[in-house]
Amino acid sequence: MYTIGRIFNILAMIGFLIVLIMGIVAIAKAPDVAAQADATMTVEEARAAGITLTTVGAIFVAVYCIIFVLATHASKALNNDKKENAPHVLMIIIGVFGDIFYLLGGIFGLVAESENSNKAE
Repeated sequence: MYTIGRIFNILAMIGFLIVLIMGIVAIAKAPDVAAQADATMTVEEARAAGITLTTVGAIFVAVYCIIFVLATHASKALNNDKKENAPHVLMIIIGVFGDIFYLLGGIFGLVAESENSNKAE
């Protein structure tokens, strides 16, 4: 489940990178964007829209990068012969607010960790 979640995470990062690039282009080409939009849009509004797109894109790319790293750590925690519940609990929390695959991966990770600790005893 973590692998499927990471695939969707990569797709989301690519999407927000496109938003980030569109924002940068909108800032750089604000007069052209305002001229092509409609007669009521000003250059300042086009620049403000570009700043908004750039800000949102940068924030979400950073968030998805952090989530990707956390998902990779949780995936590696399954096979390290130690009982680590924290990465899986964290992925459950992330899954509640976002990706269903991380939620399911966290649940299955906790189950796998408890089964591994029972086999070791």
